[in-house]
Amino acid sequence: MIIEKRKGIIKACFIFIGVICWLVGPALAKDVFRGRMLTERAPIEPPAVEILIEVDSWTTPDEVMQFSEVMAGSGVDAFLNLFKNTKKGVVRFLYARGYNLTIHMAQFQQEEDGKKKIVLVFRREPWSQGTQLGTGRYYFMVMELKLNEKGKGEGRFYEDAQIQFDVTKGRVFLETYGISPKMIPMIQEVKKK
Repeated sequence: MIIEKRKGIIKACFIFIGVICWLVGPALAKDVFRGRMLTERAPIEPPAVEILIEVDSWTTPDEVMQFSEVMAGSGVDAFLNLFKNTKKGVVRFLYARGYNLTIHMAQFQQEEDGKKKIVLVFRREPWSQGTQLGTGRYYFMVMELKLNEKGKGEGRFYEDAQIQFDVTKGRVFLETYGISPKMIPMIQEVKKK
């Protein structure tokens, strides 16, 4: 009788854990995008590389406010420390010489026409082995993606970018750039399973 009670309790615990995993699982899932980026490095490098973007979490308006306050109150060094310690996901360049770039800010913005705009901000660093970034004026790299209602679209990758904050809307946006962007002619949201 005691053994039967224990089996019942163990079975109830497994069912409870299964239900919790089923409810919490989608909240923990990543937002994933696949695309193809033109490298502008042919014939030395492949003319295009596959990219995989995995966003673990999105930058909130409160975080934008915090970034802005740190920049205004404590200066550039404190801002850059906060920026480097904030991790929102990763962009993977899927070829033999490609690196992974840590996403430090990620924002999903719904446009008025129903389209989606995604802004990803990285620390300025090489994204491919054996190549060096040219001299740049800015600290950041930005990837902007524009998607339609079906999650398909295009984007641009700015390797030398300046960002700006709109604290009233809680947004980060590309202010200017120093080097022509790499084109991402094809990007698609991967549906969660």
